[in-house]
Amino acid sequence: MHVAILQTGQTNPAMPPEFHDYPALFIDLFEADPRSNAFKFTAVPVIDNVFPETIHSFDAYIITGSRHGVYDDLPWIPVLMDFIREAHAAAKPLIGVCFGHQLIAHALGGHAAKSSKGWGLGVSEVALFDQPEWMQADDSIRLIHIHQDQVEQLPPSATLIGSNDFCPNAMFYIDDNVFCVQGHPEFTIDYIAALMKTRIDLLGEETVEQALKTLDQGHDGQTFAGWAISFLEHCQKRQAAA
Repeated sequence: MHVAILQTGQTNPAMPPEFHDYPALFIDLFEADPRSNAFKFTAVPVIDNVFPETIHSFDAYIITGSRHGVYDDLPWIPVLMDFIREAHAAAKPLIGVCFGHQLIAHALGGHAAKSSKGWGLGVSEVALFDQPEWMQADDSIRLIHIHQDQVEQLPPSATLIGSNDFCPNAMFYIDDNVFCVQGHPEFTIDYIAALMKTRIDLLGEETVEQALKTLDQGHDGQTFAGWAISFLEHCQKRQAAA
């Protein structure tokens, strides 16, 4: 299965040089699972207005995080939303992470916006329920978060599978071809710690100090990666049987 990583953001240039850009973070995450040998990953920088020729150019799509919001006036955002709608109509597998999660929800009839709660920052626990068969998950997962925007209304056909008090719509799926999460499974603890420290001016010193305290117990990004691979395998089997 050939999977396109649709890049909608970039690692902050103020970050130390050892930290990779978004597509490489995802590739590193998936390559830690031996099942990833069955997949090929290719980065497509939609943030630079570069898109696949058609929705059939790849077998599946991952949409990354971004510093932008779904409401930003940027030429590539409405093009990507049209691409999402077309891909979903064709039952192409879609995985959305943070901004990708918000954009997929927004494009498919939900609503994402800046939250009145402020910043969701650090590692937080997401309760899990109504899980599809390919997840085989526990009751909760700890994921890294850094976001002001949230999905405030899910698309009409979505099933909510993850939630917490700060972010009620933290994880959802649609049918057999959409899987989305607000958190950042691809980030590492070192990455998010460095990122928060570079953005103290924006996030606020007290907010960052509190968020840094949540990092001590680690996070379950690799668990989510396993679910994502199981989701892609499930999609691949469904396509082969069609």
